[in-house]
Amino acid sequence: MVAGEIASTLDIPPTNLSFHLKALTQAGLLSVTQEGRFQRYRANIPLMLDLIGYLTQECCAGQPEQCLELRTPSCCGEAAPTPVSATSTEAKS
Repeated sequence: MVAGEIASTLDIPPTNLSFHLKALTQAGLLSVTQEGRFQRYRANIPLMLDLIGYLTQECCAGQPEQCLELRTPSCCGEAAPTPVSATSTEAKS
């Protein structure tokens, strides 16, 4: 998505959004390509899933059901990938 689409979808002021997009890009969670006047951001889904698996393992003590009440609905709906379980993250190590 281009930055303007992201800002309008999330209802975030562009100045606040650019700060967060820069941080996510520097962390490798997003990639950015220039398309004319626009910058298109793409999620690094494998790295995001690894991060979710790590946070689930470390913050939920390997019991993700303890963290269910902390989850918020995604604005992506059905298009959002299902996070990897802590078990499958451990299998990669």
